[in-house]
Amino acid sequence: MKSLLTVEQFIKNREQYLLVDVRSPGEFSLAHIPGAVNIPLFSDEERALVGTTYWKEGTDRAKLVGLSLVGPRLPGMVEEMLESAAGRDIVLYCWRGGMRSGSVFSVMEALGYPAWQLVGGYKAFRRHVVRYLKSAEIKMPVFILNGLTGVGKTLVIKELQRKGAPTIDLERLANHRGSAFGGIGLGKPRTQKDFEAHLFFALKEIETAPYVLLEGEGKKVGPVVLPDFLYSAMHHGEHILLEADLEIRVDRIIKEYHGIDESVEPLADAALMLQKKLGQKKCSALANQIRQGELRPAAMALCSEYYDQYYRDSQQNIGHYLAVVDVNDIQRGAAVILAVVTEYLQKGESSGSI
Repeated sequence: MKSLLTVEQFIKNREQYLLVDVRSPGEFSLAHIPGAVNIPLFSDEERALVGTTYWKEGTDRAKLVGLSLVGPRLPGMVEEMLESAAGRDIVLYCWRGGMRSGSVFSVMEALGYPAWQLVGGYKAFRRHVVRYLKSAEIKMPVFILNGLTGVGKTLVIKELQRKGAPTIDLERLANHRGSAFGGIGLGKPRTQKDFEAHLFFALKEIETAPYVLLEGEGKKVGPVVLPDFLYSAMHHGEHILLEADLEIRVDRIIKEYHGIDESVEPLADAALMLQKKLGQKKCSALANQIRQGELRPAAMALCSEYYDQYYRDSQQNIGHYLAVVDVNDIQRGAAVILAVVTEYLQKGESSGSI
C-alpha cells in the first residue's frame, strides 16, 4: 500500500523528512516548498516534449516517451535521494501529487527503499499557505527596529536570533535588502509564492512566542509584497530606533557590498537608477566613483545626500519611539534591545499570540 503523507502531517514534523521535488528545474525555480531539493524526473525541454506528445498522440504514447527519457537516469536519481536523505524519510512531490512523484515512488518501493508521496503535491501545500496567510493575525507584541541605512538592522536581527529572541528576518525571507542596491550579490530574489512559503514557516516558528522582533520595512521588500496583516502589525507595533555613527555605517555598507562580484557594474547601475531623486549629474558621478573603486566616498554621499534625507522625511517624531539604542557595538546594542523589550513586557502593556 502506498505511503501517503498529507501537507498537515509534513508540516508538523518537517525536520524528519527529506523533501524531494521531482518537477522540472523551471517549475522548481518559480516556486517550491522550502527545504526541498530538486531531483527532476524531466528537464524543462523533456517536460515540454512529453506534454506535446500527450496533446498530439495521447496518454499511452506520452508515457512511453517519458519512460524512454527517464529510464537511464533512474539509478542516479535514487542514489542522489538516498545520499541526500542522511537518515531522514524521503517525501516525494510533484505539481499535484500525481504521475511524476507516483512513478518515482513506485521505483523506490520496488527497490525496497522506504518513501512517502505528498498528497496533492505542491498545489496542496500552496493552498494551505494561502489559507493560513488569509486568516493570520498577529496578536503578540511586535517590536520594530528602525534606523538609517547601514546602521546594522540586519546584523542586530542576527545577533538577537543568536541570543534566542523570536525574530522574523524579512529581508532574508525575500532574499533582498529592500533598496535600489538590495538584490546585488544575493542572487535571484524570491518569487511572491516562495516568499509567502518561507514567511508561513517563520510565523509557525513564533506561534507561541511572547513577542516578535522585526526590521522596519515598507509594504514591499524588493519585488515581494508583505501581507496586509503583517504590514498592519508592523505599523501599529512598538518602534525602536537604532543609531550608529556615520563612519561605522559606511564601514558596514562597504563590508556588505565589497567583493560580492568581480565587477562593480551592478553597483554602478544601481546608482544610476536614483536619477529621479538625485539627478543625472550626481548619479553619473557616483557611478564613476564606484567604477574607480572609490566605494567609501560613494557610500558616504549616498548616505548623507539620499538615504538619510529620505529616511528622515518618513521618520517618526523621536518621542514616538519606545527607545533609542546605540548599535555602534552590535552585541551590546542587541542586549539593550532585549532589556527594553523585557521591561516593556513586565509592565504588562500587551500580551497574546498569533
